[in-house]
Amino acid sequence: MALYVKKHFVKQLTALTSFKSRNYRLALEEVFLKLDEVMLTDSGMKELLKMSKPDESYQSYMSKDVKTMAGCTATVVLITPKEIYCCNAGDSRTVLSKAKKSHDMSEDHKPNNPDELRRIVAANGFVEDNRVNGMLALSRALGDFEYKNNSLLKAKDQQVTAMPEIKCTPITADVEFICLACDGIWDVKTSQETITYLHQACYPTGF
Repeated sequence: MALYVKKHFVKQLTALTSFKSRNYRLALEEVFLKLDEVMLTDSGMKELLKMSKPDESYQSYMSKDVKTMAGCTATVVLITPKEIYCCNAGDSRTVLSKAKKSHDMSEDHKPNNPDELRRIVAANGFVEDNRVNGMLALSRALGDFEYKNNSLLKAKDQQVTAMPEIKCTPITADVEFICLACDGIWDVKTSQETITYLHQACYPTGF
């Protein structure tokens, strides 16, 4: 699913009217939800299943269920001449380095976060061992459709949602670089530890 999102994200984003009109915040929200919709079309399911099992026939693909496939996180930055937009769904993280200090541009969407927990419970789910319904260790994602099957709720209100959180920060003289990484990094390193390491390893002579 991550490969599908990688392939289609920019194409879907730039096709949106909101993007063309430079309403980037709305465009980023729309594209995350749009990708979930596109993955459930016939062509989307066919492509997803080909990506997961490229040696099988189309008939075999369609005997499987895309809705049971593991989803993926996405943390995205869109940079304009004056601003940086960060759009995040999941437990990956985007961190901005400013004057060698870390500035989190996204929140890790974990099921035990108070706002996430409220949404999960309101959608008739539960959190056990910091996992949605005792299974999923993150509370927002693209895909993971088995947690999005309540027809009475909007997409943003499902147990797991693709609705992203968006932060925007101006580009100032002290902005140095941006680090985007998955939870494998953030489970063992703080944002500041990671920024400090990158300065030492990649920019030892400074900017």
